[in-house]
Amino acid sequence: MALTHATVPDAMMWSWHDGMWNGGHMAGWGWGMMLFALLWMALLVAVPLSLIYWLGTRSQSNGPAEDSALAVLQERYARGEIDDEEFDRRRARLAPDNGR
Repeated sequence: MALTHATVPDAMMWSWHDGMWNGGHMAGWGWGMMLFALLWMALLVAVPLSLIYWLGTRSQSNGPAEDSALAVLQERYARGEIDDEEFDRRRARLAPDNGR
């Protein structure tokens, strides 16, 4: 005779189910598994975003030093700290050599 819903009382089925999850040997797995899944989802989102952020800030900060030096030189010239001769001499020194 096969066990069917008709042969097994409902109370027996529910008591086994409740005992299994609510206080039985698998109690607490639901929260632990959910927290573990949330941790993995957070890592799957955070790692690529942090990598993109790191690569974006790294490429901006590694600009050529000549441009920043030329900007400082232009600011000093605009404030009147250096004259025309000094500005032209230093700008020529900062300019990349096309002959080399």
